[in-house]
Amino acid sequence: MANRCPSCGGTLRFDIKKQKLVCEYCMSEFDAESIAQMGGATESQAFGQDEGQADGETMDAKIFTCPNCGAEVFATDLDAVEYCSYCGTFVTLESRLAKLQKPSYILPFAITKEKCLELYKEKLKAARFLPKDMSVEKAESSFRRIYIPYWTYDLEFDPNNLVSVDTQESWTRGNTEYTQRYKIQARAEGRMDNLFFDASATLEDRIGEDIGNYPLDSLQPYNSSLMAGSYADVADVSKETYEDDVYKEGKDALMDQMRSNLSQNGGRGASGATVRSASSLSSFKTTQDVRSLGTVSAKLAMLPVWFMTWKNKDRLCYAVVNGSTGKMFAEIPSDIKKYALSSIVLAIPIFILLEFLFTLMPKTLLIATAVLSLIILFCYWRVSDRLKRQENRTDDKGYQKIYGKQKLASGGNSFGVGALFPIISLVVAAGLVYLNPVNDLLYYGGAFLCIAGVFVAIASMVKAHNLACSRPIPHFFDKKKEA
Repeated sequence: MANRCPSCGGTLRFDIKKQKLVCEYCMSEFDAESIAQMGGATESQAFGQDEGQADGETMDAKIFTCPNCGAEVFATDLDAVEYCSYCGTFVTLESRLAKLQKPSYILPFAITKEKCLELYKEKLKAARFLPKDMSVEKAESSFRRIYIPYWTYDLEFDPNNLVSVDTQESWTRGNTEYTQRYKIQARAEGRMDNLFFDASATLEDRIGEDIGNYPLDSLQPYNSSLMAGSYADVADVSKETYEDDVYKEGKDALMDQMRSNLSQNGGRGASGATVRSASSLSSFKTTQDVRSLGTVSAKLAMLPVWFMTWKNKDRLCYAVVNGSTGKMFAEIPSDIKKYALSSIVLAIPIFILLEFLFTLMPKTLLIATAVLSLIILFCYWRVSDRLKRQENRTDDKGYQKIYGKQKLASGGNSFGVGALFPIISLVVAAGLVYLNPVNDLLYYGGAFLCIAGVFVAIASMVKAHNLACSRPIPHFFDKKKEA
């Protein structure tokens, strides 16, 4: 249900500059907290949960599903879900009622759309080979406000538990090398707060990482009124998915703290052992299960992003802006024609300069071009491997948990067809160097073949880069149940 103005019944929108709810018709302004306490747009009306419901319990919400890609969002404002940001389609989203976990916190938008467009414009200025149909004007109508669900974890260590660490240090005195092994014990004290991981399998983990951290000290208790004019991803990744990562970070922090305490105490541990220098200790680790040393608690928080989709045939590029800090993730492909023309224009003065400064023998020229071909081939492999991992979302833990491994949509193997010609040219070059013929034309022919291989590899690399700067239209149907 949309938030309605108590004065005229018009639709309320959250104004980022004013940090208030503003009526589209009578322009009345309201604090989000006061709206939540009024009868017009209370939390229970918006979501249908019982009064006094505690954080972490379920709430009734209307979920909207894109019929084109299957992405799921929920909103209090029905006008906000006429467009799917994940597949870039203007479509009437299908709706259904469902129970969702009520978020505990929300972080309101601080970055306005105008600022968002300004950041995107600066990003485009730095793109030298920008395709013609990518423009700020298109972005102005495409950026959408979305809240992304994140799990925020707190890890607290129990001071009644002792943690044992095995370590050693080595030093040399004269011609003798000494090694001393230690078993150090200390109380597992302290806590880590606000470790956060995205709870949406729809948003790629690498995007969440690239837009950076949020000022989690500014989190507010969840109030659906702050979502007016926005919509939110459904939290479909369980909190258990990232618990191992939280414990790992906690374990690393605990080891660092123990090493620091040893340094501050002059190398004396709780068990009475004294080390020569805490900074020289190697392999500072424990074999204990860190789960036995502390407990993890998790709460759901809604964090703001600006989301834009640029669609080119059957591929999509995203621009995502942290709605609190303004840090941007933007995928900008390169125009192959612009790239080729610029390369040719740049190659001419370089060739002339080298012609005047160096005189290369035929065999040396062949080796130089072969080395260049090998370097370009390696770069192509790196881009192709990145593309393969990205298409499969191999490193996206939440996505793999929900949807399982998907077949590669495009991009092929790490070494595709674009690598075949450069590899052949390298084999020919190696054969010529090994055979060492007396005919210089063979060396020049081999060098020409290597240069041709370089151009083929560069063209393939640009193509792979463009694919890596985009993704196929997503398919979020048929979710696999988590184990």
